[in-house]
Amino acid sequence: MKLHHIGMNVKNLQTSKEFYQTYFGYEEELKFRWGSENILFLRKGACRLELIEDPRAESKCTFLHIALEVSDLEREVELLKEKGLLPVEGPLLLENGWKVAFFFGPDGEIVELVEE
Repeated sequence: MKLHHIGMNVKNLQTSKEFYQTYFGYEEELKFRWGSENILFLRKGACRLELIEDPRAESKCTFLHIALEVSDLEREVELLKEKGLLPVEGPLLLENGWKVAFFFGPDGEIVELVEE
């Protein structure tokens, strides 16, 4: 069994789409409407994100964070800074040897970059 996708509720589908495309290189894979929800799948390699926008929902619930593995954390952080996205924490070196940095997404979700 392997992970197929990670889904999250978003306040604004276009804003979230642009965030993940601009800063992390995701591309639009599939967009459709299901009931009152607007659904967009973004893909980068084998990693898929499902963004769900429901204009009728009173409150939005998103997951706490998503962790994306990178091969060179310092390089990725510098590329994101050049695009205007600054880390809220890190880069840090964890006790297990992983290097990590954290960024906020448009709905308050945390995007963690991890170098093993």
